[in-house]
Amino acid sequence: MRIFELGILDSQGEPPIPDTTPPASTKSPSLSLPSELICLVLDFLPPRDQETLAAVCKVNRQWYLAATPYLYRYPKITSLNYTKFVTTICPSNTHVNPSRFGGLVKRIDLSRIVHDSTPSLNAKLLHRTQVSLEEFVAPQAAFGYAALVAVRNCKQLRLLDLSLVSQSIKLESLFQHIQDLPRLVTFYFPRSSTLDHGKSTFNWPPRLERFSLAGRIGDSFLINTCLPSTLHELQIAHCPFVKDTSININYHIPCLGFNAFDKVLIICPHLKKLTIAVDYVSAHLFDEENSPSGHPLRWLDLESSGNPGVEKKITPDDVFIAVAEERLSELRVVRASKRLGWEEENSRRMMMDLNELLETRAEEMGETGAGVWNFESEYSGKCEAFRGFLR
Repeated sequence: MRIFELGILDSQGEPPIPDTTPPASTKSPSLSLPSELICLVLDFLPPRDQETLAAVCKVNRQWYLAATPYLYRYPKITSLNYTKFVTTICPSNTHVNPSRFGGLVKRIDLSRIVHDSTPSLNAKLLHRTQVSLEEFVAPQAAFGYAALVAVRNCKQLRLLDLSLVSQSIKLESLFQHIQDLPRLVTFYFPRSSTLDHGKSTFNWPPRLERFSLAGRIGDSFLINTCLPSTLHELQIAHCPFVKDTSININYHIPCLGFNAFDKVLIICPHLKKLTIAVDYVSAHLFDEENSPSGHPLRWLDLESSGNPGVEKKITPDDVFIAVAEERLSELRVVRASKRLGWEEENSRRMMMDLNELLETRAEEMGETGAGVWNFESEYSGKCEAFRGFLR
């Protein structure tokens, strides 16, 4: 009986040597409970608590059999235990000697793996877990064409994160292998993706809801590609070759103007949550022509890079007027970066008035949680300037 072979970290942060021997027999009577009851107990454990689950596997054979599926669902994979994990899941180069653990794995996160893997090993790992795999985070290196082909067969995949991949992947090949994934909901583009100039339209996965675009894409992709109607969330960042004239919703690009996002509420009439950098908007964002009456926006985050001159571009009064005039009547939460100076004496009174207005509107509708908050900004020049939730 193989007790545990993932090589989880011990209390000192080092992976213990896997114990491949059966639990030592003792003279005390073994603990015997109905398997259903053991599973109910295991359901109370955090699903990613590998240390506890590994200890449970060593109680006796009954607990081992019950806890093994929980243990392999979300393995912690590092450079120190990667080889042991692959050996456990893929004991041979063919399916002649299959592993019963492969069908238990739901998430493979190789973000901590840099130089320890190879494209063939990662492809083999995907093949052996394709029946159950729901989430896959690719490593920075060693994600080649063979691994991309293997992804195509993971029909249960819900999240595919290629954001760390450093190799160039042709978009035509990428979409060819992900377009038929029936359950894919979240997809992160590789940062170094390239575009085949001969093709600019692609078939998207049928249920895609969250998409992060990055890499060396050109204007033609943004101009000619129609985003799927199922999309709820869109992020664009790390796109050095894209100009603001090629997209309707603009992201952190050096050539953006100071008011590039002023019409975002017109462009996105169903937007409910908006995180935006004041570097690219002006107070005209809240004017009548840019914030239509009855817009459903409920949550507004105002970020700031801290660059000189941007901290006074938007005041609490700008938001207050739009809410009071029923143009943003659904707005309930406003969060502003401390870099905007809303806590300073000149703006604090306006912020309190806005907070009172939001709370009053919420009480009238029987709602709670409305108000105005300040937060420490995490914005940097490399962060996305906009993140919209479309539904």
